[in-house]
Amino acid sequence: MTGLALLPRDHWILCYRPSWWRVDLVAGLTTEAVVLPKAMAYATVAGLPVEVGLYTALVPMVVYALLGSSRPLSVSTTTTLAILVGAELNRVTPEAAPGELLVASATLALLVGAMLLLAALLRLGFVADFISESVLVGFKSGIGLVIVVDQLPKLLGVPIDKADFFRDVASVLGVCC
Repeated sequence: MTGLALLPRDHWILCYRPSWWRVDLVAGLTTEAVVLPKAMAYATVAGLPVEVGLYTALVPMVVYALLGSSRPLSVSTTTTLAILVGAELNRVTPEAAPGELLVASATLALLVGAMLLLAALLRLGFVADFISESVLVGFKSGIGLVIVVDQLPKLLGVPIDKADFFRDVASVLGVCC
């Protein structure tokens, strides 16, 4: 090698100190203990089998370890992603068999990955700077409300026919009140 790193990982592999191994192992095991159960739960929120959560937790982290450039960046599934994937799968493949959902979610993952690679090649990261803090707060608040309304029927033990946010709220209130 000529001294230039071919991939971001080449730099950290060359600069990695053996004394970090033990601390990194503890950090990795701690992360695993938190991320794996969350990822499996998020898979069910998205309407997918629980095993899919294992893949969504492990594969992105391995890929990012090889291709990523930020050491402290967290790469994991989120509630927001689970809701967005679940909503899109429900829209594209309503009442689909589990196998069809897996194919649709894999296709969605590949398409999003291709779009992210294209955005990285075009260096479009600066676009995120144009999203205001109030928009982000509103988005996060909305996602929080969607999660609460989605879990209320399970918490209260009332069956409802899932529709959209406001119909779900009305259904829960209609059954409970």
